[in-house]
Amino acid sequence: MRKFNQDTAIIAIELQHIVAEFAHDLDFNNGLNIADFYAEDGVFAVGDFSYKGRPAIRKFYADRAERLALQLKDGIRVAAHTFLNVRVTVDNQDNAVVHFTNVNYGGEGHPPVLGTITPSMVTHCRMDFRRDAAGDWQIVSFSGRPLFVGDDPVSKKALLKS
Repeated sequence: MRKFNQDTAIIAIELQHIVAEFAHDLDFNNGLNIADFYAEDGVFAVGDFSYKGRPAIRKFYADRAERLALQLKDGIRVAAHTFLNVRVTVDNQDNAVVHFTNVNYGGEGHPPVLGTITPSMVTHCRMDFRRDAAGDWQIVSFSGRPLFVGDDPVSKKALLKS
C-alpha cells in the first residue's frame, strides 16, 4: 500500500481537485476551457486521436462544440464524466501521475435525458502532471484507453476512427 507523508498528501489533494475541475469543465462547459489545464506543450490522446499543444486541444473542443450544436436535439449535449478509482502517484515535488477510470454518459436535448442510459464509454485514463515556473500544476499528457464503447455516436466519432 502506498504511503503518503504530509507533502505528498497535499499534492494528491491538489491534483484530485484539478481532476474534478477538469471533469466539471467537460460536463458544464463542453470542454471549452480544457486547454487551460494543459502545459503549453501538453498532449491529449484518447482512442485513435492525439492532439499536441494548447491550440490543437482548444480547436478539438471548439470544433466539437460547433459540430454538436448543429447535430443534436436543441443543439445540446448532456454529459456526465464520472472519474472513479482515482490514484495519485507523486514522483517528486514537481511531477506526479493520476490514474482513474472514466465512465462517461452522454445524451442529447435538455436534461433530464429520459430512458435507459448506458455508458457511452469506459476508459482507463492517465494524466501526467508537472509544475510550471509559477508553481501551478499542468497536464503534460492525458492518455485514455477505451475499455468499453457503447452506442453513443458522439463518443465513437470523437475518439475512434472506425
